[in-house]
Amino acid sequence: MKFFIRTFGCQMNLNESEIMAGLLINDGFEWTENPDEADIIIINSCSVREKAENKMYGAIGGYGKLKEKNKNLIIGIGGCSAEKERDALLDRFKKIDFVFGTRNVIDISNLVKRAMKGERFADFSDKLNEVNYSIPKRPFSKHHAWITIIYGCNKYCTYCIVPYTRGFEKSRPIDDIINEVEEYNKNGFKEITFLGQNVDSYGKDFGDKKPKLDLLIQKSAQFDSIKRIWFMTSYPSDITDSLIDTIAKEKKAAKYIHLPVQSGSNRILKSMNRRYTKEQFIDLVYKIQKEIPEVTISSDIITGFPSETEKDFEETVDLIKKCRFERINIAEYSPREGTVAHKYFEDNVPKHIKNKRLQYIMNLQKKINLEENEKYLGKTLSIIQEGKAGKNNTYMGRTINNKLIIFQSQEKLNGSFLKVKVNKVSPGPLYGEIIEIINNI
Repeated sequence: MKFFIRTFGCQMNLNESEIMAGLLINDGFEWTENPDEADIIIINSCSVREKAENKMYGAIGGYGKLKEKNKNLIIGIGGCSAEKERDALLDRFKKIDFVFGTRNVIDISNLVKRAMKGERFADFSDKLNEVNYSIPKRPFSKHHAWITIIYGCNKYCTYCIVPYTRGFEKSRPIDDIINEVEEYNKNGFKEITFLGQNVDSYGKDFGDKKPKLDLLIQKSAQFDSIKRIWFMTSYPSDITDSLIDTIAKEKKAAKYIHLPVQSGSNRILKSMNRRYTKEQFIDLVYKIQKEIPEVTISSDIITGFPSETEKDFEETVDLIKKCRFERINIAEYSPREGTVAHKYFEDNVPKHIKNKRLQYIMNLQKKINLEENEKYLGKTLSIIQEGKAGKNNTYMGRTINNKLIIFQSQEKLNGSFLKVKVNKVSPGPLYGEIIEIINNI
């Protein structure tokens, strides 16, 4: 029987889809990239924003129509939206066969077999204690691996649904993670990315309450095949001096940190239940930029959070100008049912004001991006080719500080280290040409 998985949302969802695919293949099922020929369709959903959730609903409707051609088609829904909606999805969509949670992904084969026997159900059991490095996976890349090291989040930002859909923080044992890194090393993988809703909180639940992401990076750097070590997503107040020092000194550690700030107004940050001030955040950014040469930092911003005034917005603009991020993910505030903000705060910033502020930040960030990218014009940079970037043999790759470069190449060089000379810059990617193919690095 063939299965198809549709993934929405973050890199953790992608990693969980890789795990589900690996488990199903190991159990005799066959992967297909064509939902029309699938006997089993699994939707791995996201609930961070309303737009992502609406995509899930659209997918349910679209795949549900396939049951008119194949009455034996099985449709399962997992991920954060499934955790949030639970049994309501079965009540609302009659063509769904089963719904499962964010903490029992590794039970996917049993869930599918139950559905094949005609059972229609929702299962939100917690199987995280059974997660280990030996679980089969089907990585979607041949040179880069996602590794989830911590599940859940304890921060409870007032706008965020994640703590309610992912549960409390739970770190995987460090030896188990290192065993997984070793497996990827044996298979010739060159890059790994450690994942978590709050990745630099890793290990704080072990007893001594000390984060251990720095130790993970140090241990992982000992493997020869692994050349780059990334991590995401960070929480500002959990970044330690030891982590900064490790990134600065360990040549395999990526010189890039995604550090969401959300707002530059202390009043709004407090209302969001973000546990730092604007001043503390800027000081942290300056410290990172000072101690890690050529580091790049990206961030997240929400415009139009309840009661955000023009003065609050100006504080955010000021922070962006001072921090000069590599990239910003910008979103207009939208209430998420089940959050504190949805329950207690009035969504009182007009839609057109939210959008106006979003557009202003986008234009400001484009200007900053172009100015920062101009520093690379004419330089030759070392990158790993990731894959296609468009038509006509256009490919892309990244530097160790996450600068994206587009160039002419061939598919056989995917996963290869290349030296690329930058001939053109834009507010987005850099553009260049291959100067050298590096066999050993």
